[in-house]
Amino acid sequence: MSHPPISEDSGATVSGRYRAVGVTFDDLVTGDPVMRARLDQASRLAGVDVAILIEGETGTGKNLLAQAIHNAGLRRRAPYVEVTCGAIPETLAESELFGHVAGAFTGAIKDQKGWFERANGGTIFLDEIGDLPIATQAKLLRVVERGEFIPVGAGAARHATTRIIAATSRNLEEEVDRGRFRRDLYHRLSEIRLELPPLRARKCDIEALVHRFLGEWNAKYVRALRGLEPPAMRALEEHDWPGNVRELRAVVRRGAALAKGAHVTLLDLELRVKKIADACGSPAAGDLSIATAERMHIERVLRLTDGNKSRAAALLGIARNTLDRKIQEYRIAIDAADAAAPE
Repeated sequence: MSHPPISEDSGATVSGRYRAVGVTFDDLVTGDPVMRARLDQASRLAGVDVAILIEGETGTGKNLLAQAIHNAGLRRRAPYVEVTCGAIPETLAESELFGHVAGAFTGAIKDQKGWFERANGGTIFLDEIGDLPIATQAKLLRVVERGEFIPVGAGAARHATTRIIAATSRNLEEEVDRGRFRRDLYHRLSEIRLELPPLRARKCDIEALVHRFLGEWNAKYVRALRGLEPPAMRALEEHDWPGNVRELRAVVRRGAALAKGAHVTLLDLELRVKKIADACGSPAAGDLSIATAERMHIERVLRLTDGNKSRAAALLGIARNTLDRKIQEYRIAIDAADAAAPE
């Protein structure tokens, strides 16, 4: 069920918002056994009101999983509110989460509900919970334990029956040891921990994700892109993906926007090719010369482009005749089939 955006005078900020909850477990693409196990666990927890802490690197889909849990649970017809903890100014954190009454501080001209009260009966997703100020964590603990909070300037507590799902890209156990996160709050929020694997650990999902993203693009812009050329797909499968699925989606969208034909090419992706020769093997011990590293890098780019020297030169950032000279200088062999590929 989707909820309309909050009106401008309702206290909405970049730190929190209602979400249109359309994501279901069927929408989460994976063939990876570890990711599949996490989704199976999450689906079993959807109807149980336990606190869930979703852990994983930025871009692994923590917010999508939280939406899927809400959408499959008993609270699916109630509000789903997402709060980006890192976007809340420290001086306003308490007011943002728990609200305030008129006159509580300069500029508080009327009573304002906080995000917990707005999410009453539904789910609140606290993204990057590790960014929440330590002083506010004590107030949050009271909500987690008793379901009650006190708006800034109010004299009495209010109650909210809100399911809490938190997420973090940090190691909260280390944050606890360093005194930056309350131990008692950590234990209450992590009744169930779900750790999502990074994309580099589930590369078997890349092709399916690419087709999903291209399908979204085709539907939105009435295009008829059919897929990626093989060199482009190989480049995606060899990339390390520090930005995970979010980065992959951005790269695919860029390629789709630049594509001239029915297929996205390697050049369309504008994906920076790694300059380390890990995919080709490492230089032999004692042979760490620049020439050896350059030869291996050129060989790798030529493989990615199926021997298309014009595309390889463009990716390498050198002129075509310079590439021809280096191929001859390093005696780089190109398969006959690749050499015959159209330039």
